[in-house]
Amino acid sequence: MKPDQKCGSQTALADIFVPLHRIIPFSNVEGAGNRISIFLQGCKLNCLYCHNPETIPRHTADSQMVSLQYLYEQVQNSMPFIRGVTVSGGEPTIHHRKLVPLFKALRQLGLSCYLDSSGFFEFDAMQELIQVTDKFLFDLKGSGLGLQTLCFDRKNQLGKVPHQLITEQRIKTANLARNIENLRKLLPLGKIEEVRLVVINGFFDVYQLIEQTALLLRNYPEVTFKLIRAHSKGSRDPDGIQALIPSVEELNKLEIYAAQCGVHKVVKII
Repeated sequence: MKPDQKCGSQTALADIFVPLHRIIPFSNVEGAGNRISIFLQGCKLNCLYCHNPETIPRHTADSQMVSLQYLYEQVQNSMPFIRGVTVSGGEPTIHHRKLVPLFKALRQLGLSCYLDSSGFFEFDAMQELIQVTDKFLFDLKGSGLGLQTLCFDRKNQLGKVPHQLITEQRIKTANLARNIENLRKLLPLGKIEEVRLVVINGFFDVYQLIEQTALLLRNYPEVTFKLIRAHSKGSRDPDGIQALIPSVEELNKLEIYAAQCGVHKVVKII
């Protein structure tokens, strides 16, 4: 099946293939309850702190093309000990057309379907998948021009932390803010379980981003806001990342500030 061909609900799962990085049969950190986590290969971003950068390329020697039928059978093998499926990456939404028939089939088994996503996707193009997705685990990457260096510089394949940020605007402002706008649209649909922000110094104003996020979350007390202290383990430039990791005290202050801004459920991860 060609990558750009639409996958209708009548298409046999055995005829649709996606690049698989790995499967975790049982996980309790990828959404509510015990879940099977499917990590697909490929991501549009190139985050410097990414702890599994091997998932960024569309194809690698360690990944394999598998059918949706194969994934469906792996999920069945984990039943009845799971309550749902979480598809992660990489960035799973780059495979959004192909995931629709899989999610429809899994929901018929009584399982919930989650997406772990950065939110940098075209909302209108994603409508069919959004409809069959129960919840998003939504990663905020930051805000402003600093994202060009932190997450959008695909030329930096080695993932080295540069001495200077990219100051010339290369990415349109609307595209840099696409994840925030998609979060704004998904919240009223009841599609967000948690919003996560990896806190790293030097690329964006974290206090300003917390204020912006709080304005969206204050009316949704059921949504968890996770502040995650960046770590260097697994990154491509651990020494460069280590120099930018905030202190525990800084993260404590951010947790207090988020609550003061009106976020109901704030969780910090040291």
